[in-house]
Amino acid sequence: MIELDRDKLAGLIAMIEDAGQVGYWQFHTADDTFSWSPQVYRIHGRRSRQTDIPRAEALSDLHADDRGLVEDCLLAAALRGEEFQLDARIVRADGSVRYVKMAARPFDGRTGTRDVLGILIDITEFKRTENKLRRLAETDPLTGAVNVRRFEAIATAELRRSARFGKPASLAIIDIDGFKGINDTFGHPVGDEVLRKFVRTMTNTLREVDVVARIGGDEFAILMPETTVDEATRPLERIASLSRTLTMDRDNLTICLTFSAGISAMTPETDLREILRSADTLLYQAKRTGPSRVETLMPEIRQRVS
Repeated sequence: MIELDRDKLAGLIAMIEDAGQVGYWQFHTADDTFSWSPQVYRIHGRRSRQTDIPRAEALSDLHADDRGLVEDCLLAAALRGEEFQLDARIVRADGSVRYVKMAARPFDGRTGTRDVLGILIDITEFKRTENKLRRLAETDPLTGAVNVRRFEAIATAELRRSARFGKPASLAIIDIDGFKGINDTFGHPVGDEVLRKFVRTMTNTLREVDVVARIGGDEFAILMPETTVDEATRPLERIASLSRTLTMDRDNLTICLTFSAGISAMTPETDLREILRSADTLLYQAKRTGPSRVETLMPEIRQRVS
């Protein structure tokens, strides 16, 4: 059996804190304050101090979206004896964010009150790796657009939301005109750069809520929530205008890029496969009459954007 005196135990705890990025804390219900170990201070980006920290100040470092949940769990532990575990975010004074895991359990304090003892683990690097792997799994590695699987999941959720709240939504499928000729003339490295620049043009032009996906070699899909088919043609017109003068990083080459597109409304009575099929059919109608043409099921809109 390992025998540890007070000093050795303190040293062991310090080693565990440093090696595991884990600190411990105690909430004192009698005076509504926290005691923090040195590692908790480091995780918060604060300097250690000898005095206890008022609850309001201690919780003020938590992200605004997480603070209410942490406070509810803390009070449930103190008042009802409930244990808890949760993930949260700490926002340091310099604006940097640390991801943490909190775990706590109540115990009877010396003053006859119920205190709470817990640990705080810095999981920032784990979260960054997790987010990186998720991005790799959900995005196209060449262009950074979302991949087909992720797009279908987002579009399915938007279709449900649109049906629930009676909001319009539109889905466009885009195919670059004559992309094979770009590859044949300038080579695949230039072709790859064209795709990257085109996706950047789309994402910079569209709203933050719109989603761009690469669904084929030179074929893309755009999901536009709360957007009618008529409204969906306008950002496509802006993208078309900007894409006519794409400047490549290689040899200051300028490419005049055009595309054809089909736009379909996302209606509650249709499923995603039907919507994609409709947009794809409209796309190939556009390519037969194009290039540089957008087709919808509304003839007046086809005439206006052609």
